[in-house]
Amino acid sequence: MNIKSLLLGSAAALAVVSGAQAADAVVAAEPEPMEYVRVCDAYGTGYFYIPGTETCLKIGGEFRYEKRWSKTAGATAHYSNWSRGRMIFTAKNDSEWGTVSSWIRMSGSNEDNSGNSFSADYTFGIGGLEFGSYDSQFAQFFGYGGRTDDGGHYIDWTYGSRQYVSYSASFDSISAILSLENDRGFGANGNKAMPDVVAGLSYKFGDWTVSAGGAYDESDDSFALVKKVTGDMGMFGVTLVGFYSNSATNSYFNYDGFSVIAGASANVTDSVKLAADFQYWDNNDYRVVGDVSWAVASGFSVLLEGAYGDQGNVKSKSAFVRFQRSF
Repeated sequence: MNIKSLLLGSAAALAVVSGAQAADAVVAAEPEPMEYVRVCDAYGTGYFYIPGTETCLKIGGEFRYEKRWSKTAGATAHYSNWSRGRMIFTAKNDSEWGTVSSWIRMSGSNEDNSGNSFSADYTFGIGGLEFGSYDSQFAQFFGYGGRTDDGGHYIDWTYGSRQYVSYSASFDSISAILSLENDRGFGANGNKAMPDVVAGLSYKFGDWTVSAGGAYDESDDSFALVKKVTGDMGMFGVTLVGFYSNSATNSYFNYDGFSVIAGASANVTDSVKLAADFQYWDNNDYRVVGDVSWAVASGFSVLLEGAYGDQGNVKSKSAFVRFQRSF
């Protein structure tokens, strides 16, 4: 074999080996483009777009610990410890029919090491149409009473959480609502096929809001009326609410007659707020509630509240201190 033949043979062998290695080579895939979470400012602070969608999501929650004390005349004082944790998820997106929204709040609470109890509230809807398993619109639309955390006694809270379908609409400074709420069928006239009904109107002008409406309790065959005026003027706020029902077992206002709540609040500093409510019933019962809240830091607050009442010729006192983390 001459040198020329040897060189040609070596070149051919190298070509075969190189071709085989090229066929077996692993080619790295191009990396997928990373999609960062985008801030959504269409619905306020705290929302972000769910990656790959046009839906905005907000995650929040709160944790509470309370030390409670209560005493009724002639009875021994009662002390208790109560705690609660909540997670809240809100999702919204636009549509040609209005905003599509959903909200769910999951809660767990414990009193005096009695074991955790869990519950969930939720609402969802489109535009002004809302479906819910949450507080009655008689509480939501009219703003839950007075200025303190207690806010006044006016709704039977065993009925406060309702399944409902409601429709609300706003026209500049005027808002209106109509709600059909699940009737539980209690009472001689109870018919679970027929709903309870809540309706209301609200008008806002400057620092003031005036609202009025009513509710029909189908099971009790009775009605409740409410009228409310609120004003927030700089550091001061005032509230006046009037209630009337024609039945002591009406689930929206469980009292046969009139009651009024007068409340006031003042922002003493940027972090300290005082509030008080006075409620009077037309049988001469009354109740006073006062509190002071302190926003210690962003997301952490302390509330101290006390109440004194004379209802049904029974005098009672109560108080609690609350520590809360919210985000």
